[in-house]
Amino acid sequence: MKTKNAKKRAPLTPEQLLKREKRNFKTKIRNIFTGSGFTYIPTNDHEMKIGLRKVEIDSIFIYENIWLVCEDTVKTSNIRDHIRTKNEAIAEINKNLSEFINKLTDMFPECSELLNKYDKDRLKIFGLYISKYELSLSKDDYELFNNLKFVDPQTLGYFQWLVKGIKFSARNEIFRFLNLKNKDIGMVSSSSSSAEITAPIIYPKEFTGLKNKVRVVSFMMSAEDLLNTCYVLRKDNWEESIWLYQRLIDNNRLKKVREFIERKGEAFYNNIIVGLPDNISFRDASQKLKTIDEISDLEGNCQLIIPKELNSICVIDGQHRIYAHYESGVDSRQERIISQLRKQLHLLVTGLVFPKEMTKEDRAKIQSEIFDDINSNAKSVPQNILLQIKRIKNPIADESLAQFVIEKLNKQGIFKNKLQISSLDSGKIKTASIVRFALRYLVTVTPADGKQSLFNYWTGDKNSLLSSDNAAIQEYVDFCVAVLRDFFGAIAKNLKTDWNNPESKLLTVISLNGFIIALTRQLSVNGVKNFEFYDEVFSGWKFDFSKEGFPYTSSQYRKFSSEILRTAFKIPEEKVELL
Repeated sequence: MKTKNAKKRAPLTPEQLLKREKRNFKTKIRNIFTGSGFTYIPTNDHEMKIGLRKVEIDSIFIYENIWLVCEDTVKTSNIRDHIRTKNEAIAEINKNLSEFINKLTDMFPECSELLNKYDKDRLKIFGLYISKYELSLSKDDYELFNNLKFVDPQTLGYFQWLVKGIKFSARNEIFRFLNLKNKDIGMVSSSSSSAEITAPIIYPKEFTGLKNKVRVVSFMMSAEDLLNTCYVLRKDNWEESIWLYQRLIDNNRLKKVREFIERKGEAFYNNIIVGLPDNISFRDASQKLKTIDEISDLEGNCQLIIPKELNSICVIDGQHRIYAHYESGVDSRQERIISQLRKQLHLLVTGLVFPKEMTKEDRAKIQSEIFDDINSNAKSVPQNILLQIKRIKNPIADESLAQFVIEKLNKQGIFKNKLQISSLDSGKIKTASIVRFALRYLVTVTPADGKQSLFNYWTGDKNSLLSSDNAAIQEYVDFCVAVLRDFFGAIAKNLKTDWNNPESKLLTVISLNGFIIALTRQLSVNGVKNFEFYDEVFSGWKFDFSKEGFPYTSSQYRKFSSEILRTAFKIPEEKVELL
């Protein structure tokens, strides 16, 4: 209970707030990498001369011969100069590695064994630039600063989520981000047998019902081997690809599965579904190599040989059953039990064997369809995952094109980093309703009878687009994005106060949908225009976007669009009703 004499705590100064922000960000980074099994070297505030320059490193994290030399920043101004300095520092470290190791050993004698465990030629040095805020870098910038690997806020959040769920086993996903293979990590192994997994085939299916000569084999595989070879195409990771469809690990579900394994000490009986890598092979009882077309006659007396390689087996269904066997790094009763079961328990796996000539796009389509089929009657799949699966199945469907446009809008310009692309994005504009109820009709390649879309005004190769050609899709998406940037650029200019006010209703789904629907409806009157045209449309236009004064609710997108058409575009009432 506060006394009468208790003093109010003085508010923090801007300098104190910045110091707290930096401290919290550093703690977050440290928890992610130590939580995935790296050892922390506290290099912050330790300046050293390496080669021709003075170098200060925020932190180093080491796992075996993998060194992460990290720079973290909460800066938002003069960022390119800061990046350039750090890029040059990493270059100097790589040129003078022996000197760098010696300096670190002198500074941290207690870490001498760790720092000198590997010969310098075996070390893999990664300069990580980790920013709390999104960076406005071009493709040329990434090439210019190629001594650094950038960890953006979404990627860092993704790693944080994984480490929270699967602890040390999240390390493999960090290795995948760094593009590391087994041969890159630790001591060089001279044993070829240790580099492969041998699994007796239980059931080779000659006919699977799948298209394009995809074959299926069933086999048993230890949980440990699966953990060390699998990866998941999660749509929230760092990759810029449309072929990602899996949801994030559900940590509550993971905990329940892990508790079941600990309590029962047995594996699940339902299949885990995976896509196998191309470099698998088959051997019969006499150790002769066989093709997959020959194994159906061997009555199961055949072995599947899988290279023991990080991130080579793609999990289609069953990620929680695999990752529940994670390595926690904590000496608890549960971990002691699970560490034994990881090696002992063999999970039933059904693996898809794709023709080597099949494209990654076709493989992803088949995998996402299987995932969709399996989960259609299970726990409801989030809307953004369903949109992603639809996009993989048909990239020129209305919602697919709209999602492409959303992602590109979010990369630069007035919507940069304002739109929710990942389920890890918090506090950003949710986009599922924008895609479903507004944007899809603006970008569709099959507008309804009597209606128009941007497809009517695009002068690119429409036949290639309709045949799902990737280059044509990107060209059309670029066109749509350019139109939207002109349109909303004029809105942002003329409604600047509301655009920059987080309390305003302007940058909400209801308003954005209203504007997009208005743009779509007026196409048959004005067609596609440039920024100057839209600037004139919204010049002097006033509307109350305050929370108290905004008159429309979430279901009144079209009603608001009619208001925009009448009062901004000056289209007569009777004509508005026909649009």
